[in-house]
Amino acid sequence: MPFSVSSWSVPMSLLDGFDFLDPKFKQHPYPYFAEMREKAPLFWNERFKSWVLSRHEDVAFALKNAALFSSADVRLGNRKRGFFQVESVAELISSDPPVHTRMRGLVSRAFTPKQISAMEPRVRELSRALIAEMTASPEFDFMDGLASPLPVTIIAEMLGIDAVRRRDFKRWSDTILSGLTATMRTGQEPEEVGRCREEMLVYMTQVAEERRRAPRGDLISLLVQESDGVPALSSQEVNAFTVLLLIAGNETTTNLLGNTLHTLIRHPEEYEWLRRDPSPAACAAVCEETLRFDSPVMAISRRTTQEVEVSGGKIPAESTVTLLLGSANHDPRKFPDPERFDPRRDTAGLMSFGHGIHFCLGAPLTRVEAPVALQELMARTPRLGFSPRQPEHVDYGLSFALRGPRSLWLQKN
Repeated sequence: MPFSVSSWSVPMSLLDGFDFLDPKFKQHPYPYFAEMREKAPLFWNERFKSWVLSRHEDVAFALKNAALFSSADVRLGNRKRGFFQVESVAELISSDPPVHTRMRGLVSRAFTPKQISAMEPRVRELSRALIAEMTASPEFDFMDGLASPLPVTIIAEMLGIDAVRRRDFKRWSDTILSGLTATMRTGQEPEEVGRCREEMLVYMTQVAEERRRAPRGDLISLLVQESDGVPALSSQEVNAFTVLLLIAGNETTTNLLGNTLHTLIRHPEEYEWLRRDPSPAACAAVCEETLRFDSPVMAISRRTTQEVEVSGGKIPAESTVTLLLGSANHDPRKFPDPERFDPRRDTAGLMSFGHGIHFCLGAPLTRVEAPVALQELMARTPRLGFSPRQPEHVDYGLSFALRGPRSLWLQKN
């Protein structure tokens, strides 16, 4: 009998019949997380056939110990997790050393601090152009006007993809993500997801082969050329990495920007604090606290390689474990008064980008894009509020692992 909340002999409340895909949980996950941390820090979720860890200490332990909590061959709901459907591919997000080491070593050369910092002028230029166009209207969808096109454009430029294809990139990313959750619900992948996978594979294979024959100064050229004894990636591997980059780099920044504006408007005192001092440091602090307060990535999964004891219970070998990053970020044992949004707090130890060898490769890029975009937005439109077109309940989409508004209608105040 799997260990579950009932094993703790506690009164049922929010966790009675808990479901990650419940719309009520999607709207307000943090009360559920608080109850898990206190009453069931080791929790069995029947839908996904997964153990769930919610305390900061336990999540950090799992992320630091890749030998015990593997990223390879993870299953959710008895289905193999995978965004890519590419067999034997060196996927950064779902592999262990030495495969993970090989691919991360190859692509990390494009994500050095120096190279990411050098992108700031382009991020600022693009942010200004998008904000000017967006705010020309009295009300606008912030997600469509800035939060979505900014990271997609930057990633397309990094890869060396023609900018006219960025809407295709966004469509592929959104469809694959929504299809992942839909597959968990029904056990069958929607036909549209398969079509998007095929479209992207055909296109990226073509681009990869072109760069193999005639390299340019872009990321795809780097990936398809052998360097310092590291083998080049195959066209399929380039496609898999591109999907990962779209999801990790695109969705993370998009969700962070959406969550930041939503949080600021709902916290007028902190919004006013930022208006008085929209400096780079203040904008960065707001984004860091938003990463903690309403993380763009709420959960990731691992597989135990042997029996592990954690939070007073034992997880069997070859079990799926869901690590609640959003809950870890709200653990009062790590962050005092965690339900308070405070950009002046110390956010060291936040889990939004993971930890250990799988720490998000795109984190430095997100930490450039989001604060720069916020600063440019404050410079042009320092007072924003919700438009009458914005529903009271935010649409966070279908994925329980990623959190960000699908749309966010704002107006100038």
